[in-house]
Amino acid sequence: MNALARSLTLGATLLMSVLFAPSLFAQHEQASSIHLSEPHRQISLAGLSGTWHRYWDKDYLITYGTDSTSEATPDRPSVTLYDRSGKVAREAVVWFPDAYSVGINDAAVGKSGTLVVAAGARNQQGVIANFIAAIDTTGHMTNVIRTTPFLPIYVCAAEDGTVWSFGLDRDADGKRVKESAMLRQYSFDKGQINALLYQSALKSTGWELSRGRYPGEISLRCTSQRVGLYNACAGQYVEIDLPTGRLTASKVEPVPSPHDMHVTGFALTEAGDVFVSLWGRSGDSPHSGIFKLSFDAEHVGSWVPVANSSGPYLHGGPVERLLGTDGTELIYTRDLDSMAYWSKTTNK
Repeated sequence: MNALARSLTLGATLLMSVLFAPSLFAQHEQASSIHLSEPHRQISLAGLSGTWHRYWDKDYLITYGTDSTSEATPDRPSVTLYDRSGKVAREAVVWFPDAYSVGINDAAVGKSGTLVVAAGARNQQGVIANFIAAIDTTGHMTNVIRTTPFLPIYVCAAEDGTVWSFGLDRDADGKRVKESAMLRQYSFDKGQINALLYQSALKSTGWELSRGRYPGEISLRCTSQRVGLYNACAGQYVEIDLPTGRLTASKVEPVPSPHDMHVTGFALTEAGDVFVSLWGRSGDSPHSGIFKLSFDAEHVGSWVPVANSSGPYLHGGPVERLLGTDGTELIYTRDLDSMAYWSKTTNK
């Protein structure tokens, strides 16, 4: 085993021991230079209850779907946005007149408040059309990009008005085209304008399951300066520097299998800092906490616990899951209720 492999194995073992031994977790937190401040803001967001997909993007909480379906309907909103005051800002109806069914894959908000939705529609004859749509202020689709044969699974909205999407190409039989670009950039005026990220170039397993093994294992976000894509199964973080167009794919120490640990939330700040919330169980003692991505001299990433963020899951612990960021601060929940909290992270 080479030095890098030994380092990654040791890092994963340490991370498991930290999460699954509360006393050691606390000791490791005390040694961490990254701290989560006490929340200075909290609001009630109705969308945190009763929806399956919920996360904060730019200035809004995005919610859609239930634990059993993300199917849209022609007469009810499929995606709902809540603003910083906790009020419903927009309700989006995602439907075509001749559609038999429409399934929502993902949604995102641009800096200007533009809502974009990645979805797929099936007609009565069974023909599927994959698309990315822009939603206007009345909650209805305006501009639509047909992406077929590309299936857009995750989307994020850049400040220049373009949309980035992670997904896969499918052939005429609906099977995945293995060697095709997984990351695309679209313009509502020009269609596809960029195709990047081929699995063969990443040299890592874990990209075959484009949705991950569980919700949250793969995340895609845009800021004003970068696009960030994290795949916990593959153990890689991919970033595009938007001003230069440079793409980097970095190795990240592996998160243990879904049976042991889950990534429950993701955040990419304007400064380029990456955070996740992790949930894990040891016997009957589930724990959760927030971790920050840190790179060594060889640009190998590892997850550093954020002090004051970890503890028993739903039993007085400080964090239930990370919802996202407003650009500078972390937004998270503490319990399975409608309350969301804003906190700063500091280096001490």
